[in-house]
Amino acid sequence: MKLSDPRIDKLSEEIVDLLAEQDDVRLQADDVKLRHAIRDEVVDELTVEERLDAEVRKMLEQHRSDITMGRMNYDELFRRVKQRLINERRIIL
Repeated sequence: MKLSDPRIDKLSEEIVDLLAEQDDVRLQADDVKLRHAIRDEVVDELTVEERLDAEVRKMLEQHRSDITMGRMNYDELFRRVKQRLINERRIIL
């Protein structure tokens, strides 16, 4: 994750404060619940690539013998599979 937990908490607080100041926005939950929901969404977005990398590693585990025998280049295969999943799922990193 690229941001520390205290920084994410601060950003969540700032977002709630900004929304509360808007005349055309009506918040339907208390500030604490909103901050937690925003924090969860931010963390989820920041960990997309980490989860994707873990999924690619798991997929490549099936081809471990071919990779270790030199028939396939792990780094190249990892990059290709990751890019394919990014394109298929329309992930923005």
